[in-house]
Amino acid sequence: METLRLMIVRTLIAAGAVMALGGPALAQNAPAKAAPTAAGMTLEQFQAKNGDKLFARLDANKDGKISPDEFAAFRKQNAEVDAKASGKAGKRGQRLFARFDTDKDGSLSRTEADALLAWRFKRMDTNNDGVLTLEELQAKGGKAKVGV
Repeated sequence: METLRLMIVRTLIAAGAVMALGGPALAQNAPAKAAPTAAGMTLEQFQAKNGDKLFARLDANKDGKISPDEFAAFRKQNAEVDAKASGKAGKRGQRLFARFDTDKDGSLSRTEADALLAWRFKRMDTNNDGVLTLEELQAKGGKAKVGV
């Protein structure tokens, strides 16, 4: 989780530097939503940047879908925190998986994983402006509602 956050922050910093140095040239050749701006990252950019990596990381057996066991292994650290914080010990991950398994086939497809990323984006976007700023990406301890 922290590694993903750090990668996003580094990407935003690098994008800001690229925009500052070559902004006019990039603006002429790219669609408005194609590159992260210094202001932040849109949902489309967030999914494009993180979707493939997240899916590959969760799909441990590379069968093109995420099983409940693969999801639980990914969430292990969060599940341990959940267990300590409430009496619902480990149930949050199961409920989350069930929520995003919209076709109820017992696994998450890439489309369902993208919906999970959209949900995460919405929780991180604390001011609900549709853009994740550097401050929202760096939020700690209860400031942003993050986590999968």
